[in-house]
Amino acid sequence: RADAPDYRSILSISDEAARAQALNEHLSTRSYVRGYSLSQADVDAFRQLSAPPADPQLFHVARWFRHIEALLGSPCGKGQHCRLQASKGRRVQPQWSPPAGTQPCRLHLYNSLTRNKCLLHFL
Repeated sequence: RADAPDYRSILSISDEAARAQALNEHLSTRSYVRGYSLSQADVDAFRQLSAPPADPQLFHVARWFRHIEALLGSPCGKGQHCRLQASKGRRVQPQWSPPAGTQPCRLHLYNSLTRNKCLLHFL
């Protein structure tokens, strides 16, 4: 958006109440400070807050704060390091094994030519 202020100009506001109000207006039309997913801009803004704002008028900031806190795991102070949750890649199902103390499955196959029953054991 051309009319939206840059997030750095919002974070540079020295008065905490004015900064929270500007951030609330910025977040009124978006879920994240910048872009469509968690970014360094969100972490930078999150570091400036120690808790969600108490003012009920700042509900966009409160919503955003709780969301970012859930993604990061805990609040990050100005001197603390915030770690972004990186994707671990594709999830893989673990190898299946029968419960302990049970017999492995047996597969009964019938040969159509001889009609003899073959019993195979699979581990």
